[in-house]
Amino acid sequence: VAKALILPTEIGDKQDRELQEIVKSFRQKPGEGVLSWLVRVWDNAGNTVLLLYYELRQLGVMAQDAQVRAEMSTLGPPAEGQPESPSLYRWLAEAVGAAYPSVGELEALVSPWKTISEGIQALRQLGMAWAVSTGGTEGPDDMLLGMAWAVSTGGTEGPDDMLVSKSTKAAFIRTAPDELKPSLLAVVMAADGRVGDLAATLMQLGTALAGAWPKGEIRVPRRVLWSDLLQAGVPREDIDRQPTVDLYKRWMQLPAAKRSMGPEGEKSVEQSKPAEPSAPPADWQLPRSY
Repeated sequence: VAKALILPTEIGDKQDRELQEIVKSFRQKPGEGVLSWLVRVWDNAGNTVLLLYYELRQLGVMAQDAQVRAEMSTLGPPAEGQPESPSLYRWLAEAVGAAYPSVGELEALVSPWKTISEGIQALRQLGMAWAVSTGGTEGPDDMLLGMAWAVSTGGTEGPDDMLVSKSTKAAFIRTAPDELKPSLLAVVMAADGRVGDLAATLMQLGTALAGAWPKGEIRVPRRVLWSDLLQAGVPREDIDRQPTVDLYKRWMQLPAAKRSMGPEGEKSVEQSKPAEPSAPPADWQLPRSY
């Protein structure tokens, strides 16, 4: 059984209470991913919490991740010419970047998601991966990132300020659910701005998709939509690479008899009425006994 982390108390009267409040507000929650945690610290203005080096050393208990906690315990004082009181966000970002020194390692921490809302959070985590990554000054799109960002800006830029890289796009699509990938591909691959801009576009897409799927209506697998439309005589070129939402609208216009069952035998639309028991033929009789 893992031992509970204990907040150091030998800090000093007034400062002790202040630091405890910081730990309470910003510590990593059990089960919370490293990037998700860092995004939350940014969203809660962790870049405005300025602490002296000896105060930062008291906050190593904030991390649940063992690798990050180890780095937090070994971080040295600010280098000559650097701020004497770096922000909490910058300090944590540096520890995360030291624990996971490549963008690939950080991107691998982003879990698959199911909804557009979850996807936006995943995208911001991927932006954070670029914001804190170390081990190089150029990304796949020749972006000046890495810890050069932390030193030059003092941790004033967060995940939404990062440019959308090819790596970010690939990781985002890879973690997306299959049924949303056709709708996402055109939007994501065409993005050439910052993470915050793409997140706003995804919010609009989420609203559009929510309007296309009326409440209470079961979503039909794309493979069923595609197969039924093709068998109904819709030209293949009008089906291939079309957003699932458009296929669904067209599928709903088909006669009920042309809406098939799924390949595993399940109903395409799960809210269909239960079949009524068939009545016996008028001349039906009990079998004769011999």
